[in-house]
Amino acid sequence: MSKINVNRRRFLKVTGSSVFGTGLILAMKWDELPAKGFFNKSASFQASAWLKIGTQDNITMYVVESEMGQGSVSLMSMILAEELEIACSDIQIERAPLKPLYGYQATGGSSSIRKGWATLRTAGAITREILISTAAEHWSTSADDCFADNGFIIHKGSGKKIRFSELASKASSLPIPEKVTLKSPQQYKILGTAIPRQDIPVKINGSAEFGIDVQLPNMLYATTVHCPFIGGKVKKVDDSRARSVPGVQHILSIDNAVAVVAVDTWVAMKAANLLDIEWHQSTNQHLSSKTIRDDLQRAASHSGKTAFQRGDISNTLSAAQKLSATYETPFQAHAAMEPMNCTAQIKDGYCEVWAPTQSPSKAKDTAAQYGLSKMDFYVDKVSRRFGLAEREVVDIHTTFLGGGFGRRLKQDFVAEAVQIAKKIDQPVKLTWSREQDIQHDFYHPYTFHMLEGSIDSKGKPLSWWHRLSSLRSAGTTDLPYAIPNIKIEVAAPVDSPVPTGPWRSVSHHYYAFAKETFFDELAHLGKQDPLELRLELLQEQRLKAVLELAADKSGWGRSLPEGHFIGLAAHRSFGSYVAQAVEISLGDNARIHVHRVVVAIDCGIVINPDIVRAQMEGSVVFGLTAALKTFISIEQGQIQQSNFHDFAILQFDEMPKVDTYIVNSNESPQGIGEPGVPPLAPALANAVFAATQVPVRSLPFSYTKQS
Repeated sequence: MSKINVNRRRFLKVTGSSVFGTGLILAMKWDELPAKGFFNKSASFQASAWLKIGTQDNITMYVVESEMGQGSVSLMSMILAEELEIACSDIQIERAPLKPLYGYQATGGSSSIRKGWATLRTAGAITREILISTAAEHWSTSADDCFADNGFIIHKGSGKKIRFSELASKASSLPIPEKVTLKSPQQYKILGTAIPRQDIPVKINGSAEFGIDVQLPNMLYATTVHCPFIGGKVKKVDDSRARSVPGVQHILSIDNAVAVVAVDTWVAMKAANLLDIEWHQSTNQHLSSKTIRDDLQRAASHSGKTAFQRGDISNTLSAAQKLSATYETPFQAHAAMEPMNCTAQIKDGYCEVWAPTQSPSKAKDTAAQYGLSKMDFYVDKVSRRFGLAEREVVDIHTTFLGGGFGRRLKQDFVAEAVQIAKKIDQPVKLTWSREQDIQHDFYHPYTFHMLEGSIDSKGKPLSWWHRLSSLRSAGTTDLPYAIPNIKIEVAAPVDSPVPTGPWRSVSHHYYAFAKETFFDELAHLGKQDPLELRLELLQEQRLKAVLELAADKSGWGRSLPEGHFIGLAAHRSFGSYVAQAVEISLGDNARIHVHRVVVAIDCGIVINPDIVRAQMEGSVVFGLTAALKTFISIEQGQIQQSNFHDFAILQFDEMPKVDTYIVNSNESPQGIGEPGVPPLAPALANAVFAATQVPVRSLPFSYTKQS
């Protein structure tokens, strides 16, 4: 066990009679923050949570995280329950309101547990100690004679016990302890166990409310049609055929889209297909994937900002034994299974929104911007800034999300729903069609990479140079290999009208693909075994350990079935270390059969191994889809893909066996939702390279048979 000093400025104990009803309420702020710049804000955001122990056997944890299938809310309840000495099933989960106390609310970057780990443990321990002190006072004994167990405080000598709820009112008057003792991993009873997730039952029985499920009295249904040309606008609309469809109520122009409002979603979408819209094509009609690639290549031909440097590559790159290569990754859509949707109602100057959003705070700002008058918007903004707001004029209800992957950090769908509700003066649920969802995304950006490396007389890497070009500020990390001369550069961002945004694993996806694939090519040039060379050069022991584990469990170096090959890759991201080994065979028609993926992960202390495995399996699906199948292309200023027939995700018969091995660790828990994606594409590419001796340098890819 470890004792920690309590920072009283971070923990505030108050009575909750004015807000939540009588009981013990503990407010706390998260310790850690997301990766700098992830939300494109100059200042990092803080989130807060409330723990309430009521007088009616109710223990409530208020959360700010959006639940989109990643299981973070269940993990948070496990952390709290461990220190508080209660069962996870005794904790009720409620969303925290959008008030200044709770800070800026957004979920992304695999940050929920990383920033909540210390806070939730400390909050549980503080509450436990306050309850123990309360019981000791009640029994006129020492707190050392009492302990907490399964929702009770128990007296050691007599065995007397009292429920937490019976102590709640009195506990609210006791001071916060100066120090609390946290459990050591050896004492955990809940953490590290495969407790069923709390969101699974409601998803199975159908009672879980996703955004697309919201129903309100007197509600209408809408869909929107956006300009097919990037940056284009509505010029003229002939809606005569659409209005003839029975059930159509309104046809409206909003921003750069046309909205059809009807008695149900199907009628709205049917009518939308009958709209005859003339669009302003703007100046982007000549935009294409090729022109964008050319711009990126030109940008990469000029010196960029140095992101990491060691030694001097100026002379080593002129060595006789050197390798040059370029890599590229295409635009990718998010294609969450639940398309963009939002329900909005504006009544008596009050804007209410139900949305599957990753950022309730941004959704609230967006709803205020579009739902209030300019005067009310600025008055509300100033009032909140100085804590003068007397009542809520905008409220956001965050539902379950049917997938997020970063797409729902953007709030364009909220803006549209609020605009429609404001114009029709009636509650409305907006649902995008799949075509609109894919063709009007904020895409994972196209990237172009130039790499050069050289080897010494023994075939070992001597130098490494990598310049990366992208449409937005590209992300890199340092190189984990002990190569003496390294320079990693980021070219100036290419200006483009194509909307881009965060996508699962963000920049780690494309950076790991170029880094780990080029490493195998350089090893091949020096006639080195890529695994042995990695192990020799890796400087991070935790990354080295997962690589060794993945290689061993995959059968690397041992006999494989005829025609089978293995590729390896390892990468650190979001605080976690992941290595993957992909076993493939090559079929006819340039088809790659992926038979097995071995994943080894060190994510620190494992809270729930089932959730870790589920996230790794989901990452394999996501990564394989992007490596083998999906891409977004642009021709004449238009997105070419529109639905799953031409943006095809991995099918059941294409899914490999996934074996996940989790490293036992006492380090603080780190991300699991995103770190499984980056090593997949390079491991697969390296397997194809091993099979064909032809390097894979762009995504998605197939293979070329050798004669």
